Amino acid sequence: ALTQVGLAGLEARRPAELSGGQQGRVAIARVLVQDHPLILLDEPFAALGPALRRDMLALMRQVAQSRGATLMLVTHDAQEAQSLQQAILVADGLAAVPVSTGQLFAARPDSLRNWLGT
Repeated sequence: ALTQVGLAGLEARRPAELSGGQQGRVAIARVLVQDHPLILLDEPFAALGPALRRDMLALMRQVAQSRGATLMLVTHDAQEAQSLQQAILVADGLAAVPVSTGQLFAARPDSLRNWLGT
């Protein structure tokens, strides 16, 4: 699992000896060794650069698909959100009904436009 997230060779390190991005990838590695029907991730890639973000998101999507699991991801990254099939927009403490992400970004409700700054 550590090899899959790019941390091979760091097995002996304690969490305090790892960077924030490495700690996040350890958490992703834990997901890889568990087999749950629901994978819940809260900003798991926030401390990663763009390329590693894409790689880890692709890995999580592949894991979820191969296991038949549902992947639920909280993100504040518009590109990351747009790469997912469905979205639940949360604004002013309220969660909207799930819709296709393409539909959400095409309709751009006021709260989404304000968040995007458009």
